[in-house]
Order: sequence, then C-alpha cells, then structure tokens
Amino acid sequence: MQLKKELGKNIQKYRRLNKITQVKLAEMVDIEINSISSIETGKYFPSPDNLVKIANSLNVSLSDLFDFKQAYTCEDYLNEIQKNLQLITADKTKLSAINTFIKNLLV
Repeated sequence: MQLKKELGKNIQKYRRLNKITQVKLAEMVDIEINSISSIETGKYFPSPDNLVKIANSLNVSLSDLFDFKQAYTCEDYLNEIQKNLQLITADKTKLSAINTFIKNLLV
C-alpha cells in the first residue's frame, strides 16, 4: 500500500532531520528496532498510539507525517516557513527554539 510507504519515508525524513537513529527512536517510542525499520520501509503501519509517540518524538504534528507533497520546491518551502513564522511572531520562546533548531541544522 502506497500510504504505508509514504508515511515511512516521512518518518525516516524527520528522524534524520532530528539526527535520531532508528535505535534511539525505537527507545523513545518503546518499540523494537525492527519495528521502526519495518515502519520506515512501509512494511508495517504503526498503531495509532505509536504513531502519536513517533510524531512527538520527532517534534512534528501528525499532519506533518501524512503530508506527502513530493513536488515542493525551495521556494515552496521558504513560503511555508515564512507563513508559519508569521503565526508565532509574538512568541519569543518559540522563535528562540526555531532559531536554535536552524543553527543546529547548519552545523
């Protein structure tokens, strides 16, 4: 099923962006390492509870995990980032966290 494969790709993408190994994610979600591997390859679909745990561990929303837009350009990403930043312009704590995250990505 295509849904399982696309979900698995997104989980893997966010795991790598967060610099988390499959072993660490398995520990965070409290499941076996082979389960994470099977989820990422689209062999298995996580239970609803584990799906929530995965999203929380990766610091993303459930909707992010199910966002399968493959045709995003750099400009699309920049526009989306700008739109999201506008939503939190008055929240110093969130802006600081985003700034730290961006700095870590650049290292």
